[in-house]
Amino acid sequence: MTSTTEVLHALRALGLAGALSAGLALAGTSHAADLRFAADWAFQGPQAPFLLPHENGCYDEADLNVITDRGFGSGDTITKVSTGAYDIGFADINAMLEFNTRNPDDALIAIFVIYDGSPLSIITREDTGVTKPADLVGKSIAAPPGDASRRLFGLLAKANDFDEDAVDWRSVSPELRESTLARKQADAIAGHAFTGYIGAKAAGVPEDQLVVMRYAENGVPLYGSSLVTRPGFAEDNPDAVERFIGCVAQAFMESARDPEGTIEVLAKKDPLTDKAVERERLQLSLDWSVATPWVVEHGMSDVDPERLADTTRGAARALGIAVPDPDEVYTDAYLPPRDTLTWSAE
Repeated sequence: MTSTTEVLHALRALGLAGALSAGLALAGTSHAADLRFAADWAFQGPQAPFLLPHENGCYDEADLNVITDRGFGSGDTITKVSTGAYDIGFADINAMLEFNTRNPDDALIAIFVIYDGSPLSIITREDTGVTKPADLVGKSIAAPPGDASRRLFGLLAKANDFDEDAVDWRSVSPELRESTLARKQADAIAGHAFTGYIGAKAAGVPEDQLVVMRYAENGVPLYGSSLVTRPGFAEDNPDAVERFIGCVAQAFMESARDPEGTIEVLAKKDPLTDKAVERERLQLSLDWSVATPWVVEHGMSDVDPERLADTTRGAARALGIAVPDPDEVYTDAYLPPRDTLTWSAE
């Protein structure tokens, strides 16, 4: 008997996305699945693609009943997925590493890398004279104590041959970070590139004065936010997980093709959305983290084992945790056929 997965693969290979439900019927078994998903943050531009499968019918065609909720940070999403409050979450893979080390009985695994390029960054003003990471020596950097760019700053320092302790860290709350830069109370800030960039402009730093130094472009090729889940959940629901990943991958490519349409979907969710700001935030996330040169050439979530091992090792050391086995960090076992993940934004 032909399996459901084989039918789905055949349909996808033919490009018959709309026939997914029929494929399920052909398999002779109903595989309708309920799935709870948590994003990493509030619904803004970068999170907007997760709303598209509800709007364009992909989840219906895939026979998935999906609840999509906002997140409150990667750490919070990871905790909620580990407890079973959600089945799948979108969270930083490096935050997952730390959680797994400290909670081995509740460890999660990444099943689909969306941010091939980590958004970790240092953002400064042109008038500080900082144009490259090594110029940060002797400068002040503002960030919350738990910020990932701050905690993994040692990797940037090592990759650019300067002492990570040669900077003056100033602790600020997240809501004051960008205004600290605008008021010149610090020479730079640490944070996610697109969030910090948009926030700094909103705080009053002229766009032509902003300098964004992304870790990914300065010798620190960390993987970033990914779909994460409990290994047991994926093992018990392989077809549902694969179909969910397929819809999410399609949504990000659709967002690249029609960012304005994606923001319109976001605005339906939140009528107070500033469409221009979120359109720019979405585009930056796509350009800087999702559609990297590697993804454009190789497709989404084509994880390089050597890069994963090297960056996992570096992140673990920077975080002061044991180095995990890369096979316990990421698996490609639940990806849809590779040809459906070929980047297509035209």
